[in-house]
Amino acid sequence: MRKIAFGLAAFLALAVAFIAFPQEVLRVYAPPWIFKKFPLEEVAKRFEADHPGVKVELTRASKWSAPTYITAWKAGDTPFDVFVGGSGSMLAPVIVGGWLEPLDDMLTGHMAPDKFVGGFLAAGYYKTPDGKGAYYPVLPFMGEVAIIGVNTRIMKAAGLWDEENNKPIPIPSWDEDAFFGWFNKLQAAAPLGAHVQIWDREFMQYNYCGPIKAMTGTFLAPDGKGFDVTSEAAHKWLSYVQRMYTEGIGKWTITDQDGYAKWKTGAVGSFYAAQGHIMELVSVTGNEGDIAYIGWPGADVNGSIIWTHSVWIPKVSPNKELAKAFIRAQIFSQYFQQWSFNHYVKLPVLKKYYGDGITWFQDQMPTILAIADNSQPIPLFADLEEYLDILVKYLPDAAFGRIDVDTALAKIAEESADLDFTDLRAH
Repeated sequence: MRKIAFGLAAFLALAVAFIAFPQEVLRVYAPPWIFKKFPLEEVAKRFEADHPGVKVELTRASKWSAPTYITAWKAGDTPFDVFVGGSGSMLAPVIVGGWLEPLDDMLTGHMAPDKFVGGFLAAGYYKTPDGKGAYYPVLPFMGEVAIIGVNTRIMKAAGLWDEENNKPIPIPSWDEDAFFGWFNKLQAAAPLGAHVQIWDREFMQYNYCGPIKAMTGTFLAPDGKGFDVTSEAAHKWLSYVQRMYTEGIGKWTITDQDGYAKWKTGAVGSFYAAQGHIMELVSVTGNEGDIAYIGWPGADVNGSIIWTHSVWIPKVSPNKELAKAFIRAQIFSQYFQQWSFNHYVKLPVLKKYYGDGITWFQDQMPTILAIADNSQPIPLFADLEEYLDILVKYLPDAAFGRIDVDTALAKIAEESADLDFTDLRAH
């Protein structure tokens, strides 16, 4: 009898232990800034509630350069099953090496390709490591788009506000007189200048490429080898940039902090940057009505430049299906996507999340969506870093009027002729 009682007690103890300690553990890594700007803790709890027997372990990654994990992967091990975060340049080495799990089978239902903002999804599409196909080794889960933010108070003072429809009057066209006529009006009402742009090594490429894309539909050279530096549009835009600075319309900076600081004074008419940085003016003024968004002429059709961060799964993860379930149910949920926009202005990647549930800037969302949907990222050229080394020698100097436009464009073409412009992404 005592043996039966002891056996029953042991069985019950094991059952309690089985219930107390989940069968499966899903390990999720993310850099600290993701924990701040996205509700990872909350969605982990939601996933556990929907999946009894699953424990989600969250870790603030001290290393978020993906290649640092290759050594462990070579040994068949991985410290995480899902990594939330990573831009194209950060992830390129592990994509080229074939270390990531293909995620194409996730693009169904509410995550079907046509449900995504086009520019953002395109940032996750890569050539396969063998070069014979294309796939999605990562899925972008948040985005930003280069767009013009305007100070509505200054626009109204400049007579550039449509009072009847309560919206900004956009830059009318790329015609030189119309273009500069608009900015001259803005300049007259702006104490610290009509327009701010940041011309450092990073932002120069967005400042150069975005307006050319809005103007023509592409910013690439006809042969795909680098940016367009030979067309009439390229010459026009860089000439406009130089003239804006020379005439005091453009207040160019060489650091991002200087650019943000000028904009946040509230005394500058417009700012070309990521939508999230533009919205930082509201942190100073406390009034979302102080900002409106417009694109360069043609941007609503031709787009601009976008940035993304992606979620991905190591190929050696033993919990790939559970990881995919977490990504689908939580990372691409309305709650997760809209929470970040409503708190930190990171854009959702699914179109339907630009409507109900957005708690501020609702009237701005159609403009932002239209531009982002037609935008594209800077290509991940094989020699991108070397190319940026060349561009930074000439684009900022041309912008500040220290070198003439023709010389700058010719030098870029000449010095980049032998670079490898193979794009790691697929199209």
